[in-house]
Amino acid sequence: MITRKINSGELKRVQEFCALAFEYGMSDADKTPQEIYEGIVNNPTTRQDLNWQSQWAAFEDDDCTMLSTFTVIPYRANFDGHDMLMMGIGGVATLPQHRRRGGVRSCFEMALPDMYDQGAAFSYLYPFSTYYYRKFGYELGCERYEYRLLLSGMPKVPVGGYCELLEPGVNLKDEIRLVMSAWQNKYNMMTIDEDIEYGWVDKANPFKDKIYTYVYRDEDQTPLGYVTFDIKKESGVQNLNCQNFFFTNIKGFYGLLNLLISLASDHKYAILRLPTDIALGPLLPEWSFGTVLEKRDQMGMVRVVNVKKALSMARMQGSGCIILDITDEQIKQNNGRFEVIFEDGQTKSVQETSKEADICMSIQDFSSLLAGRYDSSTIASMQKVTVNCTPEKTAQIFYRKPLYISRYF
Repeated sequence: MITRKINSGELKRVQEFCALAFEYGMSDADKTPQEIYEGIVNNPTTRQDLNWQSQWAAFEDDDCTMLSTFTVIPYRANFDGHDMLMMGIGGVATLPQHRRRGGVRSCFEMALPDMYDQGAAFSYLYPFSTYYYRKFGYELGCERYEYRLLLSGMPKVPVGGYCELLEPGVNLKDEIRLVMSAWQNKYNMMTIDEDIEYGWVDKANPFKDKIYTYVYRDEDQTPLGYVTFDIKKESGVQNLNCQNFFFTNIKGFYGLLNLLISLASDHKYAILRLPTDIALGPLLPEWSFGTVLEKRDQMGMVRVVNVKKALSMARMQGSGCIILDITDEQIKQNNGRFEVIFEDGQTKSVQETSKEADICMSIQDFSSLLAGRYDSSTIASMQKVTVNCTPEKTAQIFYRKPLYISRYF
């Protein structure tokens, strides 16, 4: 088996793999490989287009017959207040006749050390199986709540302001980016989006695509939130399916909520997805039986690519020193003991050491804990973690943090 990054003539084959794996039709299926390549290079519409050369593939020994493929997409993202490089994994695909031959494993074994060499601190993906991706060092990352709000049972909250529709001739890109910046600065793993992520704003046409985006402004026209929704029909009932629901403060939340409530005559529920650190109960004017339905969703898996780099950026609790013993089967530079010295919450140094470790763990558990999914009390249920220090010391490095992601790869 030969594993390498693809060349320009293999882009179409990669697209065919993804179309088959994810069961969608290729609009460019009749184009030649050269035409596919030229279209992506001359008119990139996604970050994946910009980084097509970061696509990995496994081939038969003939270096021609493709077996498996995935793409590694670089993003700037937030971690504990730092702008860091994070690699999103997408388009993982294998032709059915080549499954269970180790093609994807071979791609990860090549791609993960390459991510380290490129300076990435973290990687993120959305799994079809958590068991499968744990083999490559990934562990549970972000999660969210999905709420269904019965619109007819929800009274409006008087906050003033107004909502404006994104439509041809009304470009609200600056307002949307301003709202998003508040989330990108707050939540670990939120990508710091650039111009290409906002191409959809220029193309938005609710009269054609039936996707509706509104920006809420307060009385002085300051944008405090935006919502994007389409109509989801379920059992003969129409619901507002909010793909985006972002706000900078409570007033922004109520301004968007009032807009959705105003559509109650034709729609039963509004479906919202929010981070788990937002306590929605105190915000809602009504939470009676049947008015609010909620469920918890997993939102992907996270992996530390560079242990020293991630520790150097990590926000600690108080001052002290802790020694971690990390095991990583794919990236050899992450194996070892790391002494972390910190003061007033800021890491001062990260050095390899031979001293006795305070905590021994795999890269999987380390990744999830450092990102902020769990607090230190969860370590007791992690079978592969050994703790040789006090719970108070462990809590200085591992604690729950604002953790959310809204970008798919």
